[in-house]
Amino acid sequence: MIVGVGYAAFTFSKTGVTENAITTSAVTMIYTEGDNQISINNAVPITEEVGKTLSDENYVFDFTINIKTGPKMPISYEVTAVKDASSTMGNEDVRLYLQKSLDGTNYNDEVLEPSPYTPLDVDDEFGAKAGEMVMDVGTVSEKVTYYYRLRMWVDSSYELSSEAKSFTVKVNVYGKEGGYTSSGTPNPPELVGDMIPVIYDDASNTWVKSSTSKGKWYNYDKQMWANAVTIKDTTKRATYKNAEVGTSIPIEDINTFMVWIPRYSYTLGNTYGYQIEGAETPSQKTPGAFNIKFVDKNTIDMGSGKYTGDKPDNYFTPSSFCWGDTCDDEATREDAGNKELSGIWVSKFEITGTRFAYNDMSSIPNQVSLRDELNYFFENILTYMNNENGLTNYGFSGNYDTHMIKNTEWGAMAYLSQSKYGKYGNKNYSGENKEIYQNKSSEFITGSSNGTPCTDVINTQVAYNVKGAGTGASTTGTIYGIYDTSGGRLEVVMANHENKNNYLGDLIIPGVRYYNLYTGQTSGIKGDAMMRDGTYGWFVDRSYQDYMFEDGENWFLRSGNYDNAFGNIFSFYSTQIWGGQESTRFVVATW
Repeated sequence: MIVGVGYAAFTFSKTGVTENAITTSAVTMIYTEGDNQISINNAVPITEEVGKTLSDENYVFDFTINIKTGPKMPISYEVTAVKDASSTMGNEDVRLYLQKSLDGTNYNDEVLEPSPYTPLDVDDEFGAKAGEMVMDVGTVSEKVTYYYRLRMWVDSSYELSSEAKSFTVKVNVYGKEGGYTSSGTPNPPELVGDMIPVIYDDASNTWVKSSTSKGKWYNYDKQMWANAVTIKDTTKRATYKNAEVGTSIPIEDINTFMVWIPRYSYTLGNTYGYQIEGAETPSQKTPGAFNIKFVDKNTIDMGSGKYTGDKPDNYFTPSSFCWGDTCDDEATREDAGNKELSGIWVSKFEITGTRFAYNDMSSIPNQVSLRDELNYFFENILTYMNNENGLTNYGFSGNYDTHMIKNTEWGAMAYLSQSKYGKYGNKNYSGENKEIYQNKSSEFITGSSNGTPCTDVINTQVAYNVKGAGTGASTTGTIYGIYDTSGGRLEVVMANHENKNNYLGDLIIPGVRYYNLYTGQTSGIKGDAMMRDGTYGWFVDRSYQDYMFEDGENWFLRSGNYDNAFGNIFSFYSTQIWGGQESTRFVVATW
């Protein structure tokens, strides 16, 4: 099939196993099917190791995409699978595995790890419909041929029955002019220095070193956000850095946990978002999901961040993914001094450690959170987590900046949590339990969970790694999310009203990149999870005021306190910050 397109929109569809639809200009795209095809009909369950090596023609489907274009006419494409309506096996019963090659011989690029059939919730911008599964995406600005090999098998956990079962998919390829911005491909986490990727091993109840491959280390479709740790002891740090994948890393050797928030654009539909399976009808009390699409660092969407109707549009890329002095102003966002980021690392727990021993600040579970004044936090995070101290204490090096969390960065984790990639999209929770559970520990123990969303009743606190009751207090509802964002201790974020520093002594902020500057009492910054995008009062867990700043109060607090029934990830109120009893968390920007 050869498609040559002029300047008019063109759509092509072919009856049979595959389907192709392209909208672009002045390019040639050739899509070719192999003679083999996949058909699962009463197949025997097999392991992942065996499935990845299948070679029989009934288990392997080969196809190629040949694109001819140029640097000024990039074309982006998307490869999807479509489950046939006649299929009688469940989505979780099968595994799809896609590899890609440049020579048609060495299929070494694993573009889709063995995965169950995972359908889109809504139509995407390429034309793929809700119900299709995105397997690969890309953008091409040259002449190239990609050879694909798709395998599919019955998962080893499937229980055989006497009833005949089948599962059939059709391959679709879609294309469009310009860069790719699909919701299906988060930017790979950027490790700086000696950060170590980790996953949680349920069998041993320990964190272990992970490979960095997609599907093993992270899977945002399954609320598995990428986690990494740092090690203070330099000898142990080197040992773990060079250790084999699967090596256990005891928490006593770890001084920080961090979670990767990939760069995305968002939009919110119909006031309270869209409804995900198992959730209540979207309302202020039970808000729905943000539409999130992961984007590359060169994509800056500047829509309103809101839409009406059934098709999401007006996407906006929040300034939390921009590092510089003028990122928050849409008119100056693309200034030469600003750096667009692929994502940010957010500390998994509130900051822990010993007061006045700032070279020992950490972020680990089951510890009393460190509570202090804003200026001490700000100055000491910059002092002890950057430059030579950052290398000595944490192993950070390269192009990075570690700083106290800004209000827009808080918003970045809040919106991702309230999407299909966060706890709201986690199918293990339904109804009101889709809200992040509160940390109601009166001793401010990090990672604690009340096992319920906002309430006046304090139950026995459970640890962060207890499935369901404990992990429900994270932004994903799994152990891979961020904790202490609802309850715990009030967290101060870097957001200032009119450059006023009441009760902060001699604090001098070295550049506005380290805080969000607000003016007025009701205006805001898009993406900050407060009032600008319409999230005020979500979950009916009100903030203290109907505007952003009280007179004389020039800083923000988030999350609510352990004894506040109304605290949650969208809560906020202003403060003078003079008591010195607030907590916070840090962010690592990399470029």
